[in-house]
Amino acid sequence: MNREQWIQKLKKMGLSGYEAQVYLALLGETRAPASRVVRKSGVPQSKVYGALNSLIERGFAEQVLGDVKLYRGLPPQQAFENYRRQVEASLAESQSAMTELADTAPDAPSDDPGSLGIRLVRARQISSVFEEAQEGSQSEFLVAVKAPLVIAPDTATDQRMLKRGVNLRYLIETRLLRDPVHGAALVRNAEETGVIRFVDHVPLRFVVIDRATAMIELAESDGSTMGLVVPNRGLAENMRLLFNSLWAHARTLDELPAEFREPVTS
Repeated sequence: MNREQWIQKLKKMGLSGYEAQVYLALLGETRAPASRVVRKSGVPQSKVYGALNSLIERGFAEQVLGDVKLYRGLPPQQAFENYRRQVEASLAESQSAMTELADTAPDAPSDDPGSLGIRLVRARQISSVFEEAQEGSQSEFLVAVKAPLVIAPDTATDQRMLKRGVNLRYLIETRLLRDPVHGAALVRNAEETGVIRFVDHVPLRFVVIDRATAMIELAESDGSTMGLVVPNRGLAENMRLLFNSLWAHARTLDELPAEFREPVTS
């Protein structure tokens, strides 16, 4: 199996292309500085530290104590066990959430969804509700975006969220990079924040906030849209699993063909 095939296999386990390249470069290393990882992996230096930190968090690598930061890759069998435990823990949490939901859900539909905190948001209110959710998010904010673009990522807002420690991620349909109105802004945001990945198809627009609340777009028969806001951990976790499955196959801006980074003229 060649290197590219190994990269594809690792991406199916949730690693990005850069993370897979860095992990392969770390295998066999016991005390590798980041500069060596750059040379061996071919990953740009500006992206290597992010990939290394992610691999450490996922249990694929670890930092070696020393005067400078040195790294080593964990053996594949050990890395897989760490990956397996994380997946099992996520599934167990989802099962527990769904069991709790089954115990608390009413036997018949409620006459008042608002009593459960469920809200229907009209199209003209979606932007303000989305912005409020951004400002109130404490730990994680996942956004799946399909064409046409309704709310564009705002770099300044995104950087504030990242600064306060929010795990912010966007999944965006690749074709939006060719949008003459928003394409250039998406490129800049992807380059400056590093939180955007691109995928050919997003099945629906949705947001997952702090693993506790899901916002889902509803399409009306007249072509208009509404937002359904559901504060439920079970639903949020399942939408998060959907997001992560799409994220595993998505690509960073640098992994896309060069034409997607070119300015679009109308």
